[in-house]
Amino acid sequence: MAVVGQKDDVVLTSFTTLSILQLIKDAQQRHGLRHGDYQRYRGYCARRVRRIRKSLGYAHIHKSVPKHPAKFQQKKLIFDVVSEERYVSKLDSPRYLQIAVFDAERNWSYAMQLKHEAGEDAQSRKRFHMISKLRKAVKHTSNLDSIVRQSNRTDAATKLEAQAYHNWMTGCLLFEQKNYKNALDFLKTAKTIYKKLSGVVKDTELTNLYNARCHEIQPQIRFCEFTSGENKNTDEAMSEMMNMRLKIGEDESNLQDDFDKLIAEMRAKAVVDQDVVITWAGKRISVTNEAVRQLIQAVELFNSQLQSTVSHEDKLTLYEQLLSSLRDTITKVNEESKKAAAIGDASAFKNQQITAYLDFLRLSRTVERYVLIINYVRGQSEKKIKSQDMLRLYDSAIENCKEILDLPDISSDHLTKEAYELKVAYYLAFRCYYMAEACAALSKYDEAAALFERAFERTATTIKIFGEVGSNPLVFESKEELEDLLNQISLAKYAAQANRLTESANLSIETAAANTLDSRVFKNGFELNFFCCFCRCRIKLPFRRRGLNELTFLTISKRSYVFFEYFQVFLTVLLKYC
Repeated sequence: MAVVGQKDDVVLTSFTTLSILQLIKDAQQRHGLRHGDYQRYRGYCARRVRRIRKSLGYAHIHKSVPKHPAKFQQKKLIFDVVSEERYVSKLDSPRYLQIAVFDAERNWSYAMQLKHEAGEDAQSRKRFHMISKLRKAVKHTSNLDSIVRQSNRTDAATKLEAQAYHNWMTGCLLFEQKNYKNALDFLKTAKTIYKKLSGVVKDTELTNLYNARCHEIQPQIRFCEFTSGENKNTDEAMSEMMNMRLKIGEDESNLQDDFDKLIAEMRAKAVVDQDVVITWAGKRISVTNEAVRQLIQAVELFNSQLQSTVSHEDKLTLYEQLLSSLRDTITKVNEESKKAAAIGDASAFKNQQITAYLDFLRLSRTVERYVLIINYVRGQSEKKIKSQDMLRLYDSAIENCKEILDLPDISSDHLTKEAYELKVAYYLAFRCYYMAEACAALSKYDEAAALFERAFERTATTIKIFGEVGSNPLVFESKEELEDLLNQISLAKYAAQANRLTESANLSIETAAANTLDSRVFKNGFELNFFCCFCRCRIKLPFRRRGLNELTFLTISKRSYVFFEYFQVFLTVLLKYC
């Protein structure tokens, strides 16, 4: 479709639709942002702008003039240039507009690089540099939006994309400047435009890109609403943020970091005016450390979030996030304790108690995580459970429970000590059972039978203890599971004994058939002399009557040593030939 431009004698062709979001997303994925390398992407944008300007004949000029060698003459991107007659042949595509797009992207990527380098230091000079680069990016997007809006050569989709891109970039600038109320208006406008575009376009790839952009903008909108006071329900806002964080894929690591920072800021704002008190070893401790206060609220939010989460993978993600926060906070508190102890501050003892409480939270939540994995594995009926995997999980759970019992002042907390002593006995019973199963799977039926017997005793003892302390509020284990385990052990124990006797009888019969036995009785026992059919050598087996299950080394023609286990059934067969 031809559109009459500014001059009546010149007919300018319309641009094809410029999908700005698709253009920048493709460039980001191919040139560094897939791995969070903003510097690489910034270099690509600078080279891309240089190539486009050179191909269009619109590069900046270094002109030599008297007393000003290499005088620089900038060629700005303005609307009048788009309508000039001499550019008609070169403006048959929207490459001219890509100059503004990649200039904005270059400044934005530089700002994001500075943001990551500055970290959480609000007074870092890099943060001021970042704000400056974002302002330049907004300047380029504003110029692009103005040109596209005035031009008759761009269609409605391009105009809407340019407007949405400008609003999003402006919202990001205001968000970093902590001007949340104004940032909210721009971000909402950008989201509305992208949402409308996703419902209009027929290309599924573009639809997915628009929806993904709406998904990226949503957490910033929620945070702005929360900060500006438009959303009074703190728990609801943070719960929604956590749900969005769980839905982020592993390839969106940069977005994950942004979510984590937003959630941390929301927690910090929520606990400013709250008094936080923890109870450890029967003592109430007031918490003044900001990091610990945020962590306590995170634990409370975690409990409510875990109840509403159904997916096993999402639950594990919640546990990993909480445990990571616990480890970071414990490190900070330990550093403060060392500094306080060095100057003789009285808060050192208080910090030690807080550290013990945080260690208890870390270890107890780790045990819960292992139990969650155990229950998930045991519930997979279509897949055979490997005893070795269960052994590792129970070993880890037992180790963490024992570490809890070794925490300082735990002996003064009777309920906690009682509960975790029961947990140790509970997990030991299951561990012994799976160890016996592992031996049975390896055809070590003698060891399996002994371990099943021990597991039976442990389970019976734990059931008795369960009757005494089962009402403890910290005990979440089930007595019915122990009773079911007792029945399984009884069946498995008899099966192991039967397999042991069967294997022993078969071994004795094969040995008697394969070897010619000649024995003679001597003073303390007897000696077997027979000819081996396999290695063609004569073997001497000295036995002494010292009881069953005796371990004896056999010498075979000075070649090797064989470790032989003395079975009751095998002994009976041998004595028959004496």
